[in-house]
Amino acid sequence: MINTNNIQRNIKSSSKNLDEDGLVKLFKNIFGVNFQNNFPNNFNVWTVKKQCDWIIKNIAEFFPNMPQSLQSIIPAAFCQLNNDRTLEKLPEWMDMDKYRKGQIFVQKNYTAIAISKIIGIMYIYTFQEELKPIILGAYSHTPYLAFQRYVLTIKRIFSWYSGDPWIKGTKAYTDMQVARGKHLTMRKKVCQMDHEQITAACTFANPWCLDRELLLKDFAAAVSYTHLAPYKPKGINNADFSLTQSCFVVVPLLYPQSVGIHDATDEDLEAFCHMWKCYGYFLGMEDEYNFCRGSLEEIKQRVNDLYQYWVIPNFKELTPEWEHIIRCLVESMNYWPGKFYMPFKVIMLLATDTLNLNMPNLYASFNYTEWILYKFHNIN
Repeated sequence: MINTNNIQRNIKSSSKNLDEDGLVKLFKNIFGVNFQNNFPNNFNVWTVKKQCDWIIKNIAEFFPNMPQSLQSIIPAAFCQLNNDRTLEKLPEWMDMDKYRKGQIFVQKNYTAIAISKIIGIMYIYTFQEELKPIILGAYSHTPYLAFQRYVLTIKRIFSWYSGDPWIKGTKAYTDMQVARGKHLTMRKKVCQMDHEQITAACTFANPWCLDRELLLKDFAAAVSYTHLAPYKPKGINNADFSLTQSCFVVVPLLYPQSVGIHDATDEDLEAFCHMWKCYGYFLGMEDEYNFCRGSLEEIKQRVNDLYQYWVIPNFKELTPEWEHIIRCLVESMNYWPGKFYMPFKVIMLLATDTLNLNMPNLYASFNYTEWILYKFHNIN
């Protein structure tokens, strides 16, 4: 029987939107018919809430190799967003000075922040369950549709960066409401489908997949370990948003110079994270699952653990759909006027360089133009 004395006090189950029954059933199923060996002897006579609380407090006992900083993602997957939360009421913890400093940081690094978002998306879409809603949305599977979608998304997010999403009547407020509405619509769509229907709808008959075998060959040599992705029920939940938040902050926090962010202070980065903590709140996230909660060092540790434990191993199992969607994303970015051309293989190598992954086969496959563009970026 598990030692119940060693519990994780920082993970809570306070949200009214937590599916306690679903979480308990998952743990019983994962740990088999003889789950009694993993739970207290009288576990079955407890209320569902008490069972759920006990599981959450003892998650480390079930997943001993999972970094402590990531353990909240498991219950977060069973916690729906709070779509009833009003934007006008600010959270008590919001620091307006810090929020403004975050906005100034973005203004000073506008292009770098935009590039870091693209690279972050490439990372997070390695989670198949994060990629599926994008495919189901049917606005990312061609370069033209992807261009329309990502231009609108980037404009919407940058209106948050320059505005006050809690002030009714402002563009930032409207764009935040639009984002919330889109997330709710997608959640309803996903919940109306069973898992087989979702999988079928997210499988391309003829994927734009030219380099997957080459990439997998490099990843097989570069990554020596794998971890199961976190289980995710249908719908869009706090775990999805937590992972999404990470894609916005990973490059500025851990690899700022790779996108041209130089001389960023801890104060700058803390303010940027605080800004994204606020956006998570406005989008309906619970505070205990907000990826940007805690100190700067805690957030850095969390994002580093996420990428070392899950994202990098995910590259060993890239799907044809991942390459198809990312190709459409990269190609669509080349539609922007005044920007130099960035081929898929070049940005792929830049993204893996950032994670310190050796990709000799990818590099050897470059043509002369790709080689020049790659070297040009590294010089700059």
